[in-house]
Amino acid sequence: MGKIIYISGGISSGKSLFAEKLCFEKNKKTVYIATAKAFDEEMKEKRRKHIERRKDKAWDTIEKYTEVYSIIDSSDFVYELALLDCVTMLISNIIFEDEEFDVNSEIDCKKTFKKVEEEIDQLLKSISKSSCDFIIVSNELGLGGISENKLTRYFTDLCGKVNQKIASQSEEAYFLVSGIAMKIK
Repeated sequence: MGKIIYISGGISSGKSLFAEKLCFEKNKKTVYIATAKAFDEEMKEKRRKHIERRKDKAWDTIEKYTEVYSIIDSSDFVYELALLDCVTMLISNIIFEDEEFDVNSEIDCKKTFKKVEEEIDQLLKSISKSSCDFIIVSNELGLGGISENKLTRYFTDLCGKVNQKIASQSEEAYFLVSGIAMKIK
């Protein structure tokens, strides 16, 4: 059964760098599962920096924006350790793959919430059946105030529920603040 190490913290808190260091220390056959889409110049630059940081590591990289479980369930998935970075982007991808999603539609919100929940449940099920250990990175979005923007409130709530589910199934959990990791589980 795959072990989960969960890493959370604010945006640019050092989560990815900390996760990469954990992977490097474990010295196992590793795959980096990247969920971020480079949809503008800022994201392209952030993605480039992440790739540059990993260039000397003998890790494979798989870019998978949704349905991450499908690669874990594949017979080609022969890794001992996987770094999934990050769940927040995965959720965003699921929400916005439906170009007609309307946050003001209760039906759309419920449908999308269910789709995200099912995908995360399948991901956790696939991890539990795998012999691969996983380091899962996600943003903590609930430390700020309540947004006036309905989409932001919906997204924050959805991410919070997903993060709780993943953290509850993890064997270890870390929270990062200003590049400092605090073990919380």
